[in-house]
Amino acid sequence: MLIAPYTDGWLAQCDTLAREAAPANARLYLLLDGVFLPGLQRKLATLSPALLFESLPGCNDATRDVSPLLLAYPGPGMGMAEASWLQRCSGWPMLSAIATRESQAALAERLAAWCVIEGEGQRFNFRFPDTRRLPAIYAALTPVQQAQLAGPAVSWSYIARDGNWRQLPVPGLDSALAERPVALSEQQFASLIGDSEADEILAMLHECGHDHSHDRHGAYRGVAQALAAIQGEPLDYYEKADWCERWLQSGAAPDAARPPETSLQAQGDA
Repeated sequence: MLIAPYTDGWLAQCDTLAREAAPANARLYLLLDGVFLPGLQRKLATLSPALLFESLPGCNDATRDVSPLLLAYPGPGMGMAEASWLQRCSGWPMLSAIATRESQAALAERLAAWCVIEGEGQRFNFRFPDTRRLPAIYAALTPVQQAQLAGPAVSWSYIARDGNWRQLPVPGLDSALAERPVALSEQQFASLIGDSEADEILAMLHECGHDHSHDRHGAYRGVAQALAAIQGEPLDYYEKADWCERWLQSGAAPDAARPPETSLQAQGDA
């Protein structure tokens, strides 16, 4: 698991979001990032999920098993089996709840246009269903792009790193769909690369034997603070990881001011 466990009552909050959407003639849909629970789309087949990767060239069963999936929230009448599988999302950065006037098919088509983007002359899987990435992705988009992504949605809620619900400031506009592939500017692309750095360093520290499962959100905050403290310093990736390791171990004590002589890269080469 990669984020804090979802707070108690998180699924019941979906009922509240659905009720709040009703006056605007909107319906609540759940967007789930299937890569964290491969095969989830088969477990939730009775809820008729739409798979965002379905329109990708060469889509096969393996692709479908890791595809983001969109389903209409069934409300309190949801079966116990389906509710049990949704509860397994806790601890994974994979859940958004979107209230919109669009149909499931229309919203799926809108979101699918963003699954592959173009940046620096290459095409990439755009990880907006990953709620660790979602806030920075949305902030990096232009107002026109934000409207193309969210469309007439009246709300877009997501489970944040601390396990609580948060909301994106969606404009609620009847915008046209984005043209494929969506192209990002160099500045947008650079900002998103920087946003993933703390998670990449945490993954490296985990591979080196560090266990942060007791406080994943706290570990992320520590690494983010450590990186902020050395912003602009001419350090390579391994030196940054060394610095973050010492920061977490020392609680940002003054003796963490310089990277250790033996780096993680050297340890790996030994």
